[in-house]
Amino acid sequence: MNSTAEVPVQNVGIVQIVIVENAMLAENSFWVWYLNHTEPTFLEDGGNGQANQRDNSLKQVSRWRNAIDVGANVGEWTRPLAKKFQQVICFEPNPNFRKCFKKNIDEDNVILHPYALSSHSHTAEQGSNHTHLNFTVGDTDPRKGSIECRPLDMFNLKQVDYIKIDVDGFEVPVLLGAQKTLQNNNAVINIEMKQTKRPGIVKEARKILRYLGYRLHNKVRSDEVWLKS
Repeated sequence: MNSTAEVPVQNVGIVQIVIVENAMLAENSFWVWYLNHTEPTFLEDGGNGQANQRDNSLKQVSRWRNAIDVGANVGEWTRPLAKKFQQVICFEPNPNFRKCFKKNIDEDNVILHPYALSSHSHTAEQGSNHTHLNFTVGDTDPRKGSIECRPLDMFNLKQVDYIKIDVDGFEVPVLLGAQKTLQNNNAVINIEMKQTKRPGIVKEARKILRYLGYRLHNKVRSDEVWLKS
């Protein structure tokens, strides 16, 4: 995408030459917003966006129509997904991450929704580190806040071939609100499951996936790949 980075200035005699960088971002270059940042910050080498996990799950994809990026963050997964799928539908509730996302991604086949996904429409509280939503398995009324949440099923998405889920403990409400979508499509699911950190949530999320006809295929680190049985 076109992005104007910091403009270096060179002085040659009395003539000032301004060099403007206005070219495609390198594959591993991203605008990011970490905890110590107060604005989008450009990293020339921001990493590969968990390429090993992503490539592992994409091996199971047989059709390349619609992909869903749940917890799109700054677009590290979105960029490579947009090169493979006809369309990528993204959900990212964090406004700081969305500012970076819009700098990183300008592909015509990408749609960004400013919502968190959940079991139903409600608002939620942003987590203390400003990267996740506060929710505890068993809660019937998630802690209210300024983040707008919607169930995936309300978007009535069809021809979904791939879903990436990275929601830092919000996995259960995401899956509960996506049941019709998962039942009506044959999507490969790549979902981050941090067993050591959140064993109860992981157990409940796996139970939901099995109920919906999925089986665990394999995993790379904390990222699990689930396929329809």
